Amino acid sequence: MRIRDIVPVRSPKVINGMTIQRERWARPDVEIEVVPIERGPFSMEFATEEVLAGPYILEAVRKAENDGVDAVVLDCCVDPVLRAARETVRIPVMAPAHSGLHVASMLGYRIAVLGMRNGQQALEEHIRAYGFDHKVCSMHIVDCPPADLIESQEYCREIVEREIEAALRNHRADVILFGCTAMSGYVDGLTKRYDVPIVEPMACAINMAINLVTMGLSHSKICYEELPVRGTAPGSIDLP
Repeated sequence: MRIRDIVPVRSPKVINGMTIQRERWARPDVEIEVVPIERGPFSMEFATEEVLAGPYILEAVRKAENDGVDAVVLDCCVDPVLRAARETVRIPVMAPAHSGLHVASMLGYRIAVLGMRNGQQALEEHIRAYGFDHKVCSMHIVDCPPADLIESQEYCREIVEREIEAALRNHRADVILFGCTAMSGYVDGLTKRYDVPIVEPMACAINMAINLVTMGLSHSKICYEELPVRGTAPGSIDLP
């Protein structure tokens, strides 16, 4: 089985740090291919960057299907162009915020989300759109750039731990969900230390993709209808 992890940024520091973590989460018989977009922004923290990256993400998703990949995962908790990506292909397309919220909701009732300062609004919008606003008890900012989360883990870990403790103490959280895929390296040891589930959203997305392929399932084409081919319907367009 092949799962393609599409990284919607072009930052080599971020990409290199992610690859080893992604491979750890898969079964031995599953190949994880970490592929950045060829053009677009170097970070994914603002709505503008999602728009700029969108065409290149869709291009990468289509290429994955054409290459015979079994499923795609979008590697960012902004869940960039998730709906459009599902409209574009028939193979499963998963995203970390969507997957992580579903998993966290099965493990407890009061979810605390730890996200980045510049991605906070996008996460809040996802929480409402996905129907989890009644289960998220608090949002917390980990004030480190994504690249620092990977390169300066000792410093950033102190901030992550401080926000986890605030969520448990002040908001009675019983599940912690990381809200940035660059936080992957912080999960080990934290669940045992705090005695609550620490949910890594990218691990959720990858394993949900694997399970959907195993079960022979993908997203509904009634819900995620394909864009009409150019010339067959008024207003139809070509994708880049």
